[in-house]
Amino acid sequence: MGDATLEIEVANDASVEFISLIDPNDELFDQQRLASGETTTSFEILGRYEDSVPTGDYELVALDGDEQVDTTTLTLEAECAITDVLWAAENPDMEWDKNSPVWDKNAAVLIENKGNIPSLLTEIQWTGAPINHLLSTETKSYYHETRLPPGETTTVYSGGRIYRTESPHSSVDCGELGTESLTVTAIVQVGDNPSYSQQIRYGGTEQSCDLTITDNGSEDSLSENGDL
Repeated sequence: MGDATLEIEVANDASVEFISLIDPNDELFDQQRLASGETTTSFEILGRYEDSVPTGDYELVALDGDEQVDTTTLTLEAECAITDVLWAAENPDMEWDKNSPVWDKNAAVLIENKGNIPSLLTEIQWTGAPINHLLSTETKSYYHETRLPPGETTTVYSGGRIYRTESPHSSVDCGELGTESLTVTAIVQVGDNPSYSQQIRYGGTEQSCDLTITDNGSEDSLSENGDL
């Protein structure tokens, strides 16, 4: 499996002119022609369509003209899961862009692909985050183009200041919020779109917010300006 392709090799002594890839809906996904003497070809999995690629059992069919030479079934899955959401203020040693004075309001999303084919992250949607309260918007989206290789966990840095509660023009009155649920959803090209929730307790006042992130019963409290 390449970075974005499914690579196929046929036996040297096989007489094969075409290889067809049939998707789980029994529709022709793609077909490749082998020139005389060729034994390898590949199918593009990522970037071929704007819409999602169906996952499941695919059938590879080898043809010599109109005659079926061989067939085999393979399962293609991109099983993506968000394993953690990290706040820059609590993880200062990560590779944040620290050129901005508010870099510590950023977030990072860890996405694990447990499948056997790559996927492509195209968008991350944030709901119920501090930035949503600051901008008075239900969902805030940031667009990405990040490969999610199979068997690996990829760190994706947010495109905005997710944990920000103040701007030059407005601020969040944290004393009125209590505990809120932040939900992040990753939009991927291959496989289901994973989601992850994080509880945030808001405290302090409109001019001085204290955010507490609670995960699995453990709590760490930081003020919005990054102080303990």
